[in-house]
Amino acid sequence: MSKLLCGIACLFLSAAAYADEQVIDKPLVAQSLAGFDQEATEIRAGMHEGGRYEFLKADDKSKVEARLNSMHALLEKHANQNDLNSSDKIALVNAQEEVNAILKHNDSNRLVCESRAPIGSHLPVKTCRTYGEIEAQRQDAMRTHTDLDKSRVNKGGG
Repeated sequence: MSKLLCGIACLFLSAAAYADEQVIDKPLVAQSLAGFDQEATEIRAGMHEGGRYEFLKADDKSKVEARLNSMHALLEKHANQNDLNSSDKIALVNAQEEVNAILKHNDSNRLVCESRAPIGSHLPVKTCRTYGEIEAQRQDAMRTHTDLDKSRVNKGGG
């Protein structure tokens, strides 16, 4: 019984530690130019190495940057979102939703779970890792593979 209580306590502690690092559903909510500029600055900072969105692919980065620039131009023409005409509002909301979708999918804290049966068993085991952990492991494996290829070429093997 004490093992069960200890396990439940550990589960709650790990959930509480993870709670402040959860995925942001809508990192961008363009209400006014000043608010948008602050959000855009945070997003751009997060796209650099070590940031929340560091694993964005180059084409996704360029899409986000293009949408941020177009949204800035739309908001710059108007004092706030309420002054926009209907076509500009639609363009702003569409750009905002596209940026939010890209960022949410590439958030390093997004939890990815998979259920696989280990070798020698038919019972699947569920494992969960963050997108950031998966991508860091993938990049590390590619770096190791490249280093092995270079060492093989330098030794004359190949």
